[in-house]
Amino acid sequence: SKDSEKQHQMDAPKVVLAGSNQAVVVSWISKNSSGGATTTTKYELQMRENQGGIPWNTIASSLSGTEVRKKNLTSKVGYQFRVRQANDGPNETPFSSPSDPIVALGLSPGIKRWFSTLENGQLIAQNNKTISLEDALGGKEFVLLYASAHWCGPCRQFTPQLANWYSRGAKNQGVEVVFLSADHDENGFESYFKTMPWLSIDYDDDTREGIMAQIRVTGIPRLVVLDGRTGRIIEDNA
Repeated sequence: SKDSEKQHQMDAPKVVLAGSNQAVVVSWISKNSSGGATTTTKYELQMRENQGGIPWNTIASSLSGTEVRKKNLTSKVGYQFRVRQANDGPNETPFSSPSDPIVALGLSPGIKRWFSTLENGQLIAQNNKTISLEDALGGKEFVLLYASAHWCGPCRQFTPQLANWYSRGAKNQGVEVVFLSADHDENGFESYFKTMPWLSIDYDDDTREGIMAQIRVTGIPRLVVLDGRTGRIIEDNA
């Protein structure tokens, strides 16, 4: 009956930005006859681009959890999601209402401009790994430029505090830090960067000095906060 269908119809899923490049997190609340979640319930999740006439596409037909991350969402008009309990029986459960449309964030032109001279378009991570600028800074709400050096006493005091804040959750909440080394040589840079949990511009890359000149670094430590959506400076000396 219609009433029975309504009873089993789930609420529209909640969709939020994932804080990474062109990605969102979709979550939903289980709804069974007793109103609670069960460990054995499976879900079917569908997605469509947010423009008229585009059909729904099943992206997962038997999910056991109630949250999923979806990547590579490049559409400028955004996406909607809907969910239902997967059902082996003859009577299919109706889908939830569609989620509100959401446009996933990629690398903004404003942030890209700051790093336009970057060699190979890559930043460096720990253990000499490289990461593309898109994957490093795409989808971030805030990008922090951190000018610092090992020879600077106040920097050596501040870096562990910043690293603690970053590791305790900031990096999972749409924040990335990029180290701008003011060390006197590459060895100094490498040993200091090993103590940091975030990303860096390579010491030999001219972009490092270019950005430090752009933000007019006269003293360190210096922490500049950029708006990830526009590239504008929000806080000149945090």
